[in-house]
Amino acid sequence: MTKTFAELGFPGRLIAVEGLDGSGKSTQIYLLKRWLELQGFKVFFSEWNSSQLVKSATSKGKKRELLTPTTFSLIHATDFADRYERQLVPLLRAGYLVLCDRYIFTAFARDTVRGCPPEWVRGLYNFAAHPDLTFFFKAQLEVSLQRILDGRPQLKYFEAGMDMRLSSDPYESFRIFQGRILEQYLAMSTEFNFSVLDANQPVEVQQTLVRELVAAKIDLPSFAANHVK
Repeated sequence: MTKTFAELGFPGRLIAVEGLDGSGKSTQIYLLKRWLELQGFKVFFSEWNSSQLVKSATSKGKKRELLTPTTFSLIHATDFADRYERQLVPLLRAGYLVLCDRYIFTAFARDTVRGCPPEWVRGLYNFAAHPDLTFFFKAQLEVSLQRILDGRPQLKYFEAGMDMRLSSDPYESFRIFQGRILEQYLAMSTEFNFSVLDANQPVEVQQTLVRELVAAKIDLPSFAANHVK
């Protein structure tokens, strides 16, 4: 069984957030980051699909709608591996609190729904240790959809799962595609010990719970910038 960074003896701790597009997870991890920074803790933030090594290739592939499920999976795995080796592991060795907006579980859910074999997808990421704390923000599909549309006029092609030809209507395709991803996340929640939060609640209520759980599960004072080990 894959171990967490704490179990592997790393001085740092990794906290990840997972959830559907529009679940509000990015807002929650940003608020957590600011809260930790204001207390003087050593914090580093990393988000899914942000490696400079492959970002441009991913962007071009998405714009031209060229990505097959396998290509999509391999590109994201390359992105993650690059960030893992260059950013996450070095900073965890240096004793930082590392916050990740999406981790390997995003690939486990999305790539499997797109038709990639589950064992193959997991095998791509078997080099990665597991987070010390993973939050899953469980939002109703309609709530997620409305939050996305409140921020921009329309859904993105891959976000709505249009590449899977589930429906010619992007909104219906979104509901089907994200609904299947939600099923994958719920199946993983027990297996990987997710801390499941009701993402339909007000932002402030969720953030209070997030901070309480982080403080309860992680020895925060040991991550102060001036703390002597």
